[in-house]
Amino acid sequence: MYRRLVTGIVERGKTREFLDAMHDSVRHQDERGIRARTTVWSSVSGQTNGVLIASDFSSLEELEKFMELTTQDATFAQIRKAVRSQMVFDASQVSIHRLAYHSEGLMTSEDATAPRHFMRVLSGDVSPGKHREFVMSISQALEYQSSRGIDATTSVWSSVTGTTNGVSIIAEFDSLSELEKFDEMAVRDAEFARLRAASRESMVFLTSHVQILRNLL
Repeated sequence: MYRRLVTGIVERGKTREFLDAMHDSVRHQDERGIRARTTVWSSVSGQTNGVLIASDFSSLEELEKFMELTTQDATFAQIRKAVRSQMVFDASQVSIHRLAYHSEGLMTSEDATAPRHFMRVLSGDVSPGKHREFVMSISQALEYQSSRGIDATTSVWSSVTGTTNGVSIIAEFDSLSELEKFDEMAVRDAEFARLRAASRESMVFLTSHVQILRNLL
C-alpha cells in the first residue's frame, strides 16, 4: 500500500473553499476509476492552519494511474488548481510512503485507512539496518497498549521519496480523551515506557517530530 502526502497551509479564512475544492477533486478521481482513499487533516498542534492531504493507494500501479490523471486530464488539472488556490502553495510539500506495518493486518487501502477523528504523527528516521528491529518493537508496544484498553488504529509508513530511512508512526483515535489516555500511559506505565524506548533505540531520535491533527474530510 502506498500513501501520497501533501502538506501545506490553507489561507486564513479559506478552509470552507478549500474543502469544497477537495470534495470536487475526490469525486472527479473516483468517477475516473482511481481507487484511492483521500483524507484531509488540520493541525491541532503547531500552525493551526496547516493541513495534510493523504491519498492512499492499494498498489503502485494505482498511484501511477493517479499521476497520469493529473497530467492528462484537463478538467482534473483545473480542479486541482482550485485546491491549490486556497493554499499558500509555496509552503506545500509532496512525499510518497509505503505501508510497513498496520495494527489491523493486511487489507485494502479503503479499509485500512478509514479515518478516525484525531491523528498523532511521530516522524523521524530509522537507523540504517534497523528497520526489522524497529517494526518488531513497534508491534510489541502496540500489543501492550491494546491489552491496556487503548483504542487506536496504528500504522507505520516508510519513505519512498526523500530520505529513504524516514518513517512515520501514525496513531488514530476517535476522541481527544482517548489520545490523552495514550499520553498518560506513556508517562506513568513503566513497561510501556520500556517498550517505547526499544522503538526509539532503532531511530535517529534527535530528528523525530510529533504532530496532532484533526480529521476534516
